[in-house]
Amino acid sequence: MVSQPSPKKIKNPFGINWFTMVLFVVLAFVFIRKDLSLNFNLNAPMKVEKERPQNYEAPTQKISTPRKKQESKLTEKLLEKQEVAKETKKGTSLFNIFSSPFKKGEKGKDFLGKLDAVDQAIKEAYLERFAHVAKSEQEKFQIPASIILANALLHSQGGQNDLSTDYNNHFSIPCDGDWDGGTGSSEGVCYRIYESAWMSFRNHSQYITSGNFSDLTELGATDYRGWAKGLAKRNFSEDKSLAKNLIRIIEKYGLNDLDT
Repeated sequence: MVSQPSPKKIKNPFGINWFTMVLFVVLAFVFIRKDLSLNFNLNAPMKVEKERPQNYEAPTQKISTPRKKQESKLTEKLLEKQEVAKETKKGTSLFNIFSSPFKKGEKGKDFLGKLDAVDQAIKEAYLERFAHVAKSEQEKFQIPASIILANALLHSQGGQNDLSTDYNNHFSIPCDGDWDGGTGSSEGVCYRIYESAWMSFRNHSQYITSGNFSDLTELGATDYRGWAKGLAKRNFSEDKSLAKNLIRIIEKYGLNDLDT
């Protein structure tokens, strides 16, 4: 019996088994599909969730009206030396109204020495600034304008000392007598506080034409030497050589030319 030849496996033109070829195509399709899906996902725009707007409340801040530099300094000094100022102010009575308002041992300061240390240009500018004020006070109170200017220059050190810059007190006038305005203290002595330099000049005129100084008005508005000696005799200030220093300043700067 003649055996029949077994059927040959059918091969594709490339010589690859059909089953293998189909499997290869399926795997290729799956791979390509995943790759395409991945590319699409990478290229797709990202969805960004927008945050809902929230109501923002700014932090609150207490706003205070800024005070002037001068007022802050005054408040500071008043708080620090309030007790000293009160005690000093109590020292005026019928028994000591003609005595010096300054503490014992304080009299004898060298005001002129401190003034000499101030720049010459500053002193000249100070005299020029307040010359018309002194002249106006002379016309109203019959005080030599030279005395007013020399007294202010000497006691304020050309407007450079603390009493003039902090208190607007250009004559170092203490807070004795019937003074009911602001007060501050320096080195244990109570001094008057003014709102402006002009008020300091006006109060100085009132101060040296009343009370213990009232008889000086009889000297007239041209006797600067008599006024200088009278202020020194009545203990106007702590200056150990007040009369001499006032006269020296007046004649050095020719301030007596204003006494007309």
